[in-house]
This record gives sequence, structure tokens and C-alpha cells, in this order.
Amino acid sequence: MKVLLIGSSSDIAQYMIKNASNEHDFIELTSNPSGSHQHEINVQDESTFPSIEGEIDGLVYFPGSINLRPFSGLKLSDFQTDYEINVLGLIKILKHFHKQLAQNSSLVFISTVAAQVGMPYHSSISLCKSAIEGLCRSLAAEWSPKVRVNCVAPSVVQTKLSTRLFRTESQVEQMNSRHPLQKVGQPKNIADAIEFLLSDKSSWMTGQVLHVDGGLSTIKK
Repeated sequence: MKVLLIGSSSDIAQYMIKNASNEHDFIELTSNPSGSHQHEINVQDESTFPSIEGEIDGLVYFPGSINLRPFSGLKLSDFQTDYEINVLGLIKILKHFHKQLAQNSSLVFISTVAAQVGMPYHSSISLCKSAIEGLCRSLAAEWSPKVRVNCVAPSVVQTKLSTRLFRTESQVEQMNSRHPLQKVGQPKNIADAIEFLLSDKSSWMTGQVLHVDGGLSTIKK
């Protein structure tokens, strides 16, 4: 199974790579390569996209941002930058590779719990991820039955991208307490959900948003 991992330097992608079964042939595309096995790309520049030989069975788009500030503190350029990374980068990747998608291939996009639950200081990221969820449903309809398209919508996950949210013990406790399950996500939680959506175990799912968020989107305690 040939799977493109866009943004493969992310902690979640790296967990997938290190723990995947032998049936996966991951092709790693990232803006921050750490070895010859990774292809350096800029999701805003299609000239950096490599040629991939043969058909593609799966694609996961990881690039994102955590720009949590009051609306009044966000400039138009902040919204534009977030949109370019989260949405336009994904569109450019899909435009470039969609003709190579194999029969029964699976695409997974990363959303956020904030696309469903209103949260202060999330205006830019919730806007971008809501757009991704809309794109997911539209492409799922347009590309079925050949291609399945689904989203994973996490709450906060403890990764290098979110390091500043976990600098102190009190911050960790506060983040844990916000979730009904009293803990934040780990890379494994999201990687397992992505693996499920890539696999035949989810072969009757498309156009769905899978919430992996410690219960935050549906439970009030």
C-alpha cells in the first residue's frame, strides 16, 4: 500500500512510520527533511512536488498551524498564512496527485475539534479546518466510489507543534481537566485513527469526520 504522508516530520506521522505494518510503503514529503528518505517540499510551490511512480493508495495531509490569539490580535496576513498552509496547500497537493489515486484509495485530512465546538481564540484555525471538512465531504461525493475521503478531528495533542501549551505542570493539568476523559491526546491516538481510515476496516466510510478528542466535542461534565 503506497501512502503519501504530507508533512511527514510531524510527531503523528513519525509514530505511524515507526509502528506501521510491513504492508505500508510510506512516501515522506516534508518541508523539514531529516534524511535522504524524505523529500523536501513546499506545499505552496508545486514545482517542489516530486514525481511519484505508479498509483497511490493513500494520502494523509498533516501540515497545519496553532495560531491561538484573540480575533482583534490577528492581522489579515495571519488568516491568509493559516489558510495557505491548511487549505490551499492541501488543494495544491490534491490537484497534483489526484490522477494517480488508485481504485479504493483513501485520503485522510486533519481537522480540529474547534471546527465543531466554538472556542475563544480559535477564529483562524477553526475557519481553516471548517473549510477542510467541507472539502472532505464535497470530494467524498465527487470522487466516490473510486476514492474515499475522511477527516480526523482531534482536540489538543501533545506534540512539538503544541509544546508552548504544555510548558508547566499547571498547564498540563489545565489541558487534561478540559476533557471528559481527563487527559489530552497523544500521537498514538491520532495515528491509530488515521491507520483505521486508510485501511479496509473503514471501507464503508467516506465523507466522515472522526472525532478523536477525549469526548470534548460531545460530552459536557
